Amino acid sequence: MITLSLRAALFAGVFVLPVATTAQEIQKGPAQPLGDGAVLAFAETDAAGAVTRIGVEMTETAVASLGHDMVLVSVPLPEAARAAGYDHVALDWMPHGHAPEGLFDSPHFDVHFYMTSEAERLAIDPSDPLFMQKAGNRPDATLMPANYMPPPQVEPVPAMGEHWVDMTASIFSGQPFEAVLIYGAWDGALTFVEPMVTRELLQSHRSVGGKVTQPERVAASVSLPGAWSVSHDPEAGLHVISIDGLVARSPDKPAVQAAASN
Repeated sequence: MITLSLRAALFAGVFVLPVATTAQEIQKGPAQPLGDGAVLAFAETDAAGAVTRIGVEMTETAVASLGHDMVLVSVPLPEAARAAGYDHVALDWMPHGHAPEGLFDSPHFDVHFYMTSEAERLAIDPSDPLFMQKAGNRPDATLMPANYMPPPQVEPVPAMGEHWVDMTASIFSGQPFEAVLIYGAWDGALTFVEPMVTRELLQSHRSVGGKVTQPERVAASVSLPGAWSVSHDPEAGLHVISIDGLVARSPDKPAVQAAASN
């Protein structure tokens, strides 16, 4: 078990090895203010230095203290996550939910793991004369997991892009929204992976998650998740949201070959 003092060192951004002999390293980015607490991003690597997991940790005080105002935080990633193809995390507190109406109305967190720079993300702006044209330039279906689909109509979100949803998710079989994994795209490219998690689920301290299918191919080198998870660390007082089982992909490595080599 990781001790409280060790968890405190991790949260401070110290490079350490876990107590258990798992041959993994955990790298931490700098903590950012969030409500009355803080949030930071982390990356886990295996003995060969390959990134296996990327996530965020939010303190219990941060999650509990957020109110009725929307909060947007840019969370820096450690270098290991950047080497895996991710640039930064954009964490959004959505106290009133958001569209589509009837699906994501509950207060929740959107945790975007972006593969593009912050400047590129912020350039997704309706003032761009090509805004709708870029939004309508959707990636080829082979660049997304087979069970993910875009909105029926082109629906870009400024500073984000378009959101592709897992059509096998439980919310489409009548279950209430608690946590889902979204893929994002802009101007023909895959640009982010996004767990969406309700505050109610986080504060229930239940662990949830699931497997993620790999797209047939990728247009650029990036490590894509084979799973994702939401968990709670009672000893350290942290809520953890992560993309797990990362598989290193490259344009010349199809999904089957990538899985076999990881």
